[in-house]
Amino acid sequence: MNDQPVVMTKEELEEVRRDEMREILIKAFDGNSMLYEIYKKRGWLERLFTERILSMDKDALYISNQVAEIIETEPHVVKNKRRVLLEYINPVEYGEGNAKTYKHNYISVFKMKMIHGLTGEASEFTLPQLKELISGQTSLSKTNKTQDQDNEILIRLMRKMEQFEQFQGMVESGEFFEEIEKRLTKATERLMESNQDINELNIKIAELYEKIISPEVSISEKESLQSEFAKLADKHPTHAFTINMYSNAAEDRITRFKQAERELQVQTIKEAVLSCYEAFEAAKDDSEREGIRIQLQKLANDNHDLNYDIRFWLSTAGKERKKKGFWSFLNR
Repeated sequence: MNDQPVVMTKEELEEVRRDEMREILIKAFDGNSMLYEIYKKRGWLERLFTERILSMDKDALYISNQVAEIIETEPHVVKNKRRVLLEYINPVEYGEGNAKTYKHNYISVFKMKMIHGLTGEASEFTLPQLKELISGQTSLSKTNKTQDQDNEILIRLMRKMEQFEQFQGMVESGEFFEEIEKRLTKATERLMESNQDINELNIKIAELYEKIISPEVSISEKESLQSEFAKLADKHPTHAFTINMYSNAAEDRITRFKQAERELQVQTIKEAVLSCYEAFEAAKDDSEREGIRIQLQKLANDNHDLNYDIRFWLSTAGKERKKKGFWSFLNR
């Protein structure tokens, strides 16, 4: 039997090229880029790996208009953001002075895609803030060596904080829960058509689910109640699929409660830090300032996972009014 050569369609070849570009980009940025880590920890990677991004040619150079089309924005937006973060984007330069033009390889285009997604109207970062994160510079006036160490610490902290912060990719939209509710309703209708034992099981499942989603129940209690679904599935194996649907929906709700609780905790800590800063600004003597430093040190010690955030909040608040010695408490 003769081996026949495998003939791929045009669509199959394009899919293979897109997969190759995805692998190349992941290898280049995963673990090496703070911006990539932000997208990764928040479950936003698919926002980066669009069809236009994955269709790039790794050997091509793109002009500004082409970059704008790939990252889905206007050419003037590309030019403005490139001007602020030129060193990071690192395009190929041609000409001098007013005649200077730029071309971008696939690495530069992907960097621009990350920048564009994190800045702009209603975005979390401004361009100066993003530049500060990229360069590792803070208001502490550290040496370049220490800045590099801080960058590494930041990456580790961002990975560690994955278990606390909200990932939009975890629950993409409200439509997810609507679909779950529809399936649960259909499952309930099927259960109600069964015998009395099945009806009782349905009541138990519904009551258990309602308790878990109740705001009056603590998160630890919710997690304890959620484990009851596994016991019900073991006891009623023929209905394990339906029980597990409820269990998965309950687990998603618990995750959302945890995210809300964590966000409230972070906001509370931020308010406490900024309150200390304002008190420091209004302090009348060194003794009172020392007391405020002690309070800030305790906040930092009690919340190691927010150490970078505390630095950033203080840095942002104190950009216009730096005081010698104020920032040193986090390094003691």
